[in-house]
Amino acid sequence: MEMKILAQQLGISHQMANRLKRQGMDCSSLAAAQAWRKANIDPFRSKTGRIGGGNTGKKYQPKQSKEDASAPDEIYTAEEINGVKKALTKIIPGLWFGQIGWLGTALRERGIKVTAEQLIEAQSVLFMIYMSEITDYLELDEDKTFFEIPSALMARPGDEIYPSLIASLNQILSKE
Repeated sequence: MEMKILAQQLGISHQMANRLKRQGMDCSSLAAAQAWRKANIDPFRSKTGRIGGGNTGKKYQPKQSKEDASAPDEIYTAEEINGVKKALTKIIPGLWFGQIGWLGTALRERGIKVTAEQLIEAQSVLFMIYMSEITDYLELDEDKTFFEIPSALMARPGDEIYPSLIASLNQILSKE
């Protein structure tokens, strides 16, 4: 298959298609290339995986301020609002609150002694505060808003994952 055509079908530049081919992408068909990309490319490094849907191809137009009398009542499109909502309720919770080790490292580096269980509890409380603030910020209905809760915050004593989570956190907390 010709690289320019394949690149166009994938929604990428032909230069990027050539770069991916050098990295091992199967270019025999569109389906093969899509399967390779799905298996080998981090979703956040593609247009569709980025917050807000990535590059729309439209020239950047700065938003008008609300103070501007000529500004329309609705500054953000529904698509932009949905992108922000998805980022704040699905993507960011996993990035910020799913990595309990980051909080453990930060506390350890500042000389604050906590146990692994206290660390999980602290991260859970921070996540609850985050959910409350985001619900208020986006003016969402609390009963209809669903956040992506990181699996590390869902682990409880007795769960299969819990001992390995505690062991991992204890290792992070005990580093010199």
